[in-house]
Amino acid sequence: MTEVAPRGAADPGLLAGLTVLELGDGIAGAVAAAQLAAMGATVHKVVGEHRSVLDHEPRVPGAGALVVAVLDRAKVIHRVADAAVADDLVAAASVVIDDRVDGVGDPDRHVEDVGRRNRAVWVTISPFGLDGPRAPQPGGELVALASGGLLSTVTVEGEDVPVSPPGFLAMRATGHVAALAALHGLDRHRETAVPVHVDVSAQEAVVMVGALPECAHVLYRCPGRAGSGRYVAPSGAFPCRDGFVRIAAIENHQWAAMVRVLGTPAWTEGLEDRPARAEHAAFITERVGEWARELDKDTCAAMLQREGVPSTPVNGPDEILASAQFRHRDFIVEDEVEGVRMCVTAQPWVLDIEAPSHVAEWRPLSELRIAEFTHVLAAPIAGALVGAMGADVVRLEELDRLDLYRRTGPFADGVSGIERGAYFAIANHSKRSVAADETAAPTIARRLVDGTHVVLENVGARRLERLGVSPAEVRDCDPHVLVTRLSGFGSDGPLAGYRVYANNVQAYGGLAFLSRDRQGELARVGTVLADVLSAVVTATAMAAWWLGPRRSCGGTLDVSMAEVVATTVDEFVAEASAGSSRTLPVGCELAPFAPHGVYRTADDRWLALSVQSDDEWHRVGAALQQPDLARSEWSCAAARLDDRAGLDEILGGIVGTRLLPDLLDALVPAGVRGAEVLDGAALVADAHLRARGFFPRIDHPDPDLDDARLVGLGWRFVGEGPLPMGPPPGLGAATFPADHPERTWPS
Repeated sequence: MTEVAPRGAADPGLLAGLTVLELGDGIAGAVAAAQLAAMGATVHKVVGEHRSVLDHEPRVPGAGALVVAVLDRAKVIHRVADAAVADDLVAAASVVIDDRVDGVGDPDRHVEDVGRRNRAVWVTISPFGLDGPRAPQPGGELVALASGGLLSTVTVEGEDVPVSPPGFLAMRATGHVAALAALHGLDRHRETAVPVHVDVSAQEAVVMVGALPECAHVLYRCPGRAGSGRYVAPSGAFPCRDGFVRIAAIENHQWAAMVRVLGTPAWTEGLEDRPARAEHAAFITERVGEWARELDKDTCAAMLQREGVPSTPVNGPDEILASAQFRHRDFIVEDEVEGVRMCVTAQPWVLDIEAPSHVAEWRPLSELRIAEFTHVLAAPIAGALVGAMGADVVRLEELDRLDLYRRTGPFADGVSGIERGAYFAIANHSKRSVAADETAAPTIARRLVDGTHVVLENVGARRLERLGVSPAEVRDCDPHVLVTRLSGFGSDGPLAGYRVYANNVQAYGGLAFLSRDRQGELARVGTVLADVLSAVVTATAMAAWWLGPRRSCGGTLDVSMAEVVATTVDEFVAEASAGSSRTLPVGCELAPFAPHGVYRTADDRWLALSVQSDDEWHRVGAALQQPDLARSEWSCAAARLDDRAGLDEILGGIVGTRLLPDLLDALVPAGVRGAEVLDGAALVADAHLRARGFFPRIDHPDPDLDDARLVGLGWRFVGEGPLPMGPPPGLGAATFPADHPERTWPS
């Protein structure tokens, strides 16, 4: 008998018995605790009387910020003024999530304080981590976006002007990383029986989730543009009669399929290869735009998908609510939020698991075995993350259909080679590889699954069936195995078979629609956050299953990338369900903060500046030697918010005459939330990240790459430096042990 956890409610058992305490009033901590609550933990949250976070837009009608209300709806809230009561809650908690993203103050004193209070696992989330030159500096959403590289990947279309994505994308990414880090800390605590202090850096978490390929491109000296920027036409959001469609015909076979849909017009001749399409990108974009403009976006996407071309409508909150795919999977649920009935997003997975017959005894992550059948980014990264946490992850690589990033690069130094793929390296660290040709692959696949605990896949049902390791076959052989499936839309529903890239699911899940420049036009969303964030969510769920009381209960975990993306904008979805007609977010605005934006400096770089209080505004004026900035009409937050356009014009003029290093030297020591907008090259060169060893060197399987490095993890254990990570595997370098157990598979 199996149980399917109801969508919108916490699974009753993955983390049953785990007590979590959330301290602080930040979004990152709220997300981390909400993730653990969705997996069955009991979460208590301590809040103070004045909660500035409740001032954010959008708001619950007649109450506070929707983002807070939605994230907190499954928690036990304590409005505590008595420190002794808070200490009692700390003592009773298995995990404490301590949100210090606004600023940790004195990091050394904080570490000492935690050392006195911590009984089990304490997770501190801070702007830059608890050591290194920037550790004492204040942070927040915009600082994390800028210093973590995510802000540089979302820009005004056709320009390099950074645009802040909607809501709290950086804090959400940080919170998801913190939830995974908490489980790593729990595993360490159980193994050592001593308190564990986990250090989560918002900067490093955002780099890890939002700028992974950009950093890999620099670390391995790859030519050309990084991430989705390397895609040639047609790739982008194309206007339709009722909105936009996101098309990504990247590979030659996808372009050939698109030509068929277009009716094989004469203008497509000679564009069969990618170099030709790159040369004529503007021409192709214009012609495809003319064709799409005559269609509805859903019709356009469906026509292309029937021929195998990755394409999706660009959805807004209303369309997320109405999505047939999301409705089919019960991802949109009705709930009461602060006394108001509205629709919210559920957890982005469906868990079909065996009913428990007993409570499983704890076993460490070092005993977890994962058989991996994956390709590209999302699922390989999920396996790599759990591998870095101690699990034994073995990936099957079929020699006749090697991973895209093994075959096509981008390659280190621009030199092709089966071991030189930069993106393959950063997506497949800390695991082993077995290789097989087409004839031997089914036998090797079954041997790989024998004795494993988790099967992780994103290659699809047909390929698994060809290998003889479909979910049904795996479960027939061993009902205790957890089959983890990660795909664009999940394994069922009308869009289950859609072919997508990260940008497609970012469009379908609302992120692209809500990312707007100052004129209200769609920004260019170049990040592949959907891949990495989905990987973090998947790794967290696998770790929760293994560390929780239902480890012996096999089943299926079905993760949807589109649903993961939609959860990052759930406050806007909830707002739409309540009938609000609020205007779209634009530029870098984040009410009630003003100024809150990016400003070009005299050396043609970008300063991100966020003011969150009247006192901080006075400090800006003093640091910039502009006392008139604090004059009466801008002395209070409401006035600054009302006149934010005029304020930005004045600040832009001041900042534009000064060099970025001089500005930071003046602002940061004054306690102002300022940071440079870093891209991949600047992140790799960043002095703070270098001091924390965030890009660790590895022994790469290609001996010519003797200086190879990885993008690090967004957390570490206090006092121990960066977490060790294994290199990417050499193709087929792993072998099965001679005593590997054999099982009888169903015929």
